[in-house]
Order: sequence, then C-alpha cells, then structure tokens
Amino acid sequence: MGLCLRDRELKEKGLFNIKHLAWSHSEVLLCRLRDVCLAVTSEVTNLRSKVSYSAIITLGELFVTLKDMDSEVDEVARVLLKMVWNSPEFVQKAASQTLRIIVENVTPARAMTALMDMGVKSHHAQVRKCAAELLLALVERIGVTKLADTPRSERMAHVAGKLAQDCHQDIRHYGQEMVKLLLNHQKFKTLLEQSLSTRDLEDILTRIKKKVMENQKGERPSVKEPVKKRNDGLKKPQATLSSTKRVKSTSDGRLLHRAKAQVMVPPAVEEMELLQRLYNLLEAKGFQTRMEGVALLQDLCKSSPQLISTNIVQIFDYFVLRICDSHKKVKQKALDVLAEITGILKDSLNPVIIGLVEGITKSLNSKDPRVRAAAVKALEESIAHLDKVSLLKEFSYQWNQLSGQALLDVAERITVLVEWVYARSPEVVQHDTLPVLWSFLENKALPVRSANVRTVATKLASALYEVMGTKLMKCAASKPPHVRENLSKILGW
Repeated sequence: MGLCLRDRELKEKGLFNIKHLAWSHSEVLLCRLRDVCLAVTSEVTNLRSKVSYSAIITLGELFVTLKDMDSEVDEVARVLLKMVWNSPEFVQKAASQTLRIIVENVTPARAMTALMDMGVKSHHAQVRKCAAELLLALVERIGVTKLADTPRSERMAHVAGKLAQDCHQDIRHYGQEMVKLLLNHQKFKTLLEQSLSTRDLEDILTRIKKKVMENQKGERPSVKEPVKKRNDGLKKPQATLSSTKRVKSTSDGRLLHRAKAQVMVPPAVEEMELLQRLYNLLEAKGFQTRMEGVALLQDLCKSSPQLISTNIVQIFDYFVLRICDSHKKVKQKALDVLAEITGILKDSLNPVIIGLVEGITKSLNSKDPRVRAAAVKALEESIAHLDKVSLLKEFSYQWNQLSGQALLDVAERITVLVEWVYARSPEVVQHDTLPVLWSFLENKALPVRSANVRTVATKLASALYEVMGTKLMKCAASKPPHVRENLSKILGW
C-alpha cells in the first residue's frame, strides 16, 4: 500500500488506494482492519502536513464506509484530538471534521466515552472546545431521556457542569447548552445538584438566563462600535448648527453646561474602552506588553474593583492565559498579581475558580523557584479567600491530572479543606475527596515509598477519619484488600 515507504508521493498514493478500497472492495480491508487503521493513524502525525491531511481524510472515509469501527475509536480520537491544537489550520479543520464523522458513525456510547476520557480533560482549550461541541451534538442526538438510563448519566452531568464553568467562553457556551438540555430531566437535575455546589449551579443558570434574554433582544454591538457611533452622533449636530446658534449657545451658561454634558463620553463607554485596552495588552505578542496588561489589571483591581467584578468572566478569559504564559517572567508576574488581587476580589472570583486552579496547579512543578513560589502563594490566597467547597472539588479533580511535587502540594491543601467542607457539604468530601485517598492507597508500594508521599497520605487519611469516623471504614470495605490494609497501616490500626 505504500505506507511503509518514506517517499511522500508513495504514501499519498497508498492512502488514496485505501480510500478507494474502502468504497469498492471493503472486504479486502476488513480482514486486516486493525493493521490498516494503525498504519493510517501513524501517518496522521507525519511531519509532511499534506500526508497528515491525507491520512486524516482517509480515516474519515474508513469510518463512513466500514462497519464495526468502534474498537478503533480510542486510538484514532486520541491522535486526532492532538492534531486539533498542534498542527496547521487546514489540518486542524480536517481533524475536527473527521472527529465529527467518527461521532456520527460509531455507537454514541463509544464516542461519548472517548470524548470524555481524552477531550474534555485536555489542558488545551481548542481540544476541549472540539470535544464539548461534539458532546453537545451527542446529547442532542441521543436525547436526555435515553441518556438518563445509561451508566454514563452521572459522569455526563459532572462533565457538563465542568464545561459550563470553563475559563474559555466558547467552551462555556457548549457546556451551558448541555446543562440546559439536561435540566429538562429530573434525574439529571438531581445529578447536577449533587455534582455542583449551589453557588456554581446558580451561577450557571444565571448565565443561561442572561444569554437567553440577550438572544431575544438581538446581538449587542461590539466594544468599539458604541464609541464610534456615540461620538459621531454627538459631533454631527454641533457641526450642522449655524454660527449664530452656536454663539447663542455659548453665551447661555445653562446651554453651555448642557453642551459640555452632551460631548462628555459616558462612563460606560470609558469603561468599555479601558477593558478593551486591557484585553489588547493581555493578548499582545510581546511579553513586556503582556506584563503591562497584568500590571494594568492589578491597578484596576485596586482602583475599580467593581468594574473588574462585573466583568470577571470576560477579563479572566484573557488573564488565565497569562497565568500559564510561556514566558516565565509573565507567568511569575501574573501569579504574583493573582495572589494579591484574590484578597481584593474575594467571592467575585468564584465564577472563574476552575481556570484559576488549573493555571495555578500547572505552575507548581515549575523548575523556576520564583514561579513555583508565586504559584504556592496564589494557592494559599485562594484557600484564604475563595469558596472552599468549590475549591475542594476543583483540587480533587485537578489532582488526577498532576504529578510530582504538584500532586503532593494539592493533596496537602485538600487535607486542609476537609474539616471545613465536611461540616457543610459532607457529600462533596465523599464524592470528590475519597477518590484521592483511594488513589494513594491503591499503590501497593505505598508503605515503602518516599517519606513525603506517606506523610501526605497519612495526613489526608487522618483528616478524613477525623470527620467521618467509622464511616470511612465502611466506604473502604468495598475496596481491594491491599487498600484496606494500607489504610489500617497508615492510621495505626
């Protein structure tokens, strides 16, 4: 088939032949379906973008024409999702289109599992956006009534809630649309109430209602348009006045005062211009300009906290990118500023907790000691000032994505929050924090691992036992024997 040859033209010809066989003689491919899929998938990451593009298109053809492709979904989806963010634009579009084809041509359950496993958990916004859009299409296709009767219902509710609070606007849109659909079914309504804190769910519902109202009123003008229109509208009447009338207006004190009031730019417009300047600075190409944007946000939080609080979600769509900036100076500055403004904004930051926690925890393993120190400081400030229930849930979720020192840092913060949260929302501790403990204990080598890991695991287990008592042992009863044994050892039973 030519796929094993290095020559680009032969590879493209081989891919073309596979597409042709899929349509005309599919039985030839079916007898070696696994090998064919692996060969084509391996070319998706080819450094020659033309070959990569051809391989992606070929995969789409295979999923359209061949049956029983469910077994190939996981590997193919993993590679295609990677190409959604790490490739030229035309390759990205092809990867997104092929993913749509896959979702439409395999069993919905298989597609949904792949997207939830590899798509929505990605650190890359483009991947999460693609996965969220496809998940929404699947929910609409399956229907909430049918979906509620599947084993994936609880996980679907959790994922929808997470996406609805994502730090990126487009992803939030798809998540909110999912939540809106799920709320039409009583089971999903209950699952969402269990998965989300009351504050988070209310915030999502408020945004959904606001969006519905905005859609009914029609699209609002862009940030720059009102300034232009209002200025034009204010200047033109003055320009058309006769010289006599202009003099008369000037000679009349009251009319002069009115004229001044008319030509003043309304505060709302000034604020919009200021926000637009902030956005432009935060997304600038030069790292020094981005640092200016971070400094401007810091100043605005001190001088105009209400302005920042009112526009917190939109502002942090830009700012959260600086927390994860590729330039360490920008990243450190952003983390330092975040630690400072957390104490100023406090509860106003709750709608953007997910993005903040994700950004902070990514920096905990930084090799730069200054970046790591700034991340630790931001972590401590978040615990001191933000909603602890939401933090515990997000820490527990992010813990699964971490490794090294960051994993231990977050586990220690989870331990700190356990007592406070359990007294108010015991179900959150049981649902989100217990899995962290089980993950520690499921490692059979725990008793002989580093002292730091054992210390952190012991503190977490002790904190949970302190609030749960014998209920912790009842929860552990369904776990494997080595988990129960490790729990007994670290608690000294």
